Amino acid sequence: MVIIQTLLIALLTLAARCNTMLGTSLINRPIVLGALTGLIVGDLQQGIIMGGTLELAFVGAVSIGAYIPPDMVSGTILGTAFAIAAGQGPETALALSYPIAAAYQAVSTLGTPISLWLMHKCDRYAEIGDVKKFERGYWLTGFIPKLIFVPIVPLAYYFGSDAVTAVLNQMPAFIQTGINISGGLIPALGFAMLAQMIMNKKVVVFFFLGFFTVKYLGIGTTGVAIFAVILAVILVQIEQRFNTSGSVQVQAGGELDEF
Repeated sequence: MVIIQTLLIALLTLAARCNTMLGTSLINRPIVLGALTGLIVGDLQQGIIMGGTLELAFVGAVSIGAYIPPDMVSGTILGTAFAIAAGQGPETALALSYPIAAAYQAVSTLGTPISLWLMHKCDRYAEIGDVKKFERGYWLTGFIPKLIFVPIVPLAYYFGSDAVTAVLNQMPAFIQTGINISGGLIPALGFAMLAQMIMNKKVVVFFFLGFFTVKYLGIGTTGVAIFAVILAVILVQIEQRFNTSGSVQVQAGGELDEF
């Protein structure tokens, strides 16, 4: 059973690494990976919960410029799998995911020289006009570094699941309490990272509108999301009508142009 789960995790990891091969599938996002990992290890409900929690934690982990965020693929898959195997909740998945993501990101940088070497070969093929070799080098540049490090995640699950489970089960109560507290803080930190990137004078009013709607009207996040979509549609329609009425269109007339 464990071998089958390991093979499925290997396939899931490979699919997540190649999420942009045929377009942006978003299979590499924690909200998707958590559910699929839970399905593989036998607890879909906990996988969905953990995936949603990890999505909040990693929502602000976006590569901008030279910044490379922690690897959310390995963190989500292993964090979710280990937490479910140990019978723990999303807080434990969060506590495990970030160290795993940071460690994997550090190891995967070893593949950068390989990518650069293949990219320079593509440059030479482009200079001489060899389209076939350029296409082959292009695909190899994307696949080879990923294929080298893909086995790390399934092997870590196969050899580390029992060890992690034993450590978590023997953990003192005060450490478990600390994990639960940090599990509530990390998603807030991830959302704060996202808000820092998108927040400005135009959208900040909608942030507070959603906050006070939940706080004082008791509406859940799903209800707020529905109202937000309706409000967005209304505002877009108003803006379109304003732009249409504010612009003067001059059209050429026919034989009765004088009227």
